[in-house]
Amino acid sequence: MKTSLKEELFKFTRQKTPVYGLLTLLVLMSYSALTAPITPTQLIFEFGAVQWVTIIMIAVSSAFLAMEYRQHTIILLVAKHPRRFQVYLAKLLVLWLYSLVLTGLATMFTVVLKTIFVGHRYGWFHPVAHHQTLFALLSGNVLGTLLYTLFIVALSLLLTTLVKSNAIVIGIGLTLGFMGAGFSVAFMHAFAAQVALIRWNPLNMIFITQQLANPPYAAISHLSNGQVISGTLLYTVAFILIGYWLFKKRPV
Repeated sequence: MKTSLKEELFKFTRQKTPVYGLLTLLVLMSYSALTAPITPTQLIFEFGAVQWVTIIMIAVSSAFLAMEYRQHTIILLVAKHPRRFQVYLAKLLVLWLYSLVLTGLATMFTVVLKTIFVGHRYGWFHPVAHHQTLFALLSGNVLGTLLYTLFIVALSLLLTTLVKSNAIVIGIGLTLGFMGAGFSVAFMHAFAAQVALIRWNPLNMIFITQQLANPPYAAISHLSNGQVISGTLLYTVAFILIGYWLFKKRPV
């Protein structure tokens, strides 16, 4: 496993796509800071970083696995490492480590943008909403982003092994990211009598990116913070297992 992880890290760091992802994140956050009023909500959600990080992770994750098949390096990879689960898990871990870098960069850049544009106007440890400080709500957003990106990475790898098309995976991922929560809410409204069961649908886990930083969202998701965290982790494990099964069965 250690060898597989080193090899995947080496391949990942030699690609240009991750660098483009980092630069794209900074540009989009800067654009948000320049074009919209800077409020505590903007700071809590890091100038829309959770949305940008999700999009970047979908694109990078699908490309990272798809390239092995496109360049036919998957044949050598599987021959060198007969235990495909190690290869699959190593790729997933490398991608999640990249999401940690993106999320950490977003947090640091948020501090920089706040300092430049509003200075000390909003104190990090002053209550801003629901008797919670800006720092506490920002921390909730960061935690939600890290958990959701793990969910997204697992889903992206699963879809890549299933549909075998990078463009389709990105399209599905973007649709789920932008419209998934809306679909979930509409579904729960349509079948209100079964909401206790329907609230556990995977699309409802998208609310983790908002709910941990904005507690009233629990009334929309119908899940407590503990439940949405547990649901996200359980679906992540399920996606990993299904994705690996598809990866193992897919011809090289």
